[in-house]
Amino acid sequence: MYLTNDWESSEQEVIEYYNLRGASEKTFDIQNNDFGWGRLPCSDMNYNTVYLILTAMLKNIYNHIVQKVSEVFDDIKPTTRLKRFIFCFICVAGTWIRQSRQYKLRLYTDRPCHRVRFG
Repeated sequence: MYLTNDWESSEQEVIEYYNLRGASEKTFDIQNNDFGWGRLPCSDMNYNTVYLILTAMLKNIYNHIVQKVSEVFDDIKPTTRLKRFIFCFICVAGTWIRQSRQYKLRLYTDRPCHRVRFG
């Protein structure tokens, strides 16, 4: 049972509108825990506003990167959270080697990292 003062909407519309709150709360949970909204960097509201806007833009960039990576790797889905993405894709042992007067990155993994294309 939902209490509302919206007399123009039907019961089904009220229920659907209320259920949309879950998606926005999930978004705020991701921003709080993955992108640092839980702890703002300073006490100045103007600086914090810039920080919140930048991290929201970074979330969009992150979504694009995860979308491209999930096309290559089976264990990374487009809805993968940041911590899992870091442990599955970013944390790979590697070293820079000098080969024929060039530096090349040697990754110690059998995963197809070279197949990921962002362009």
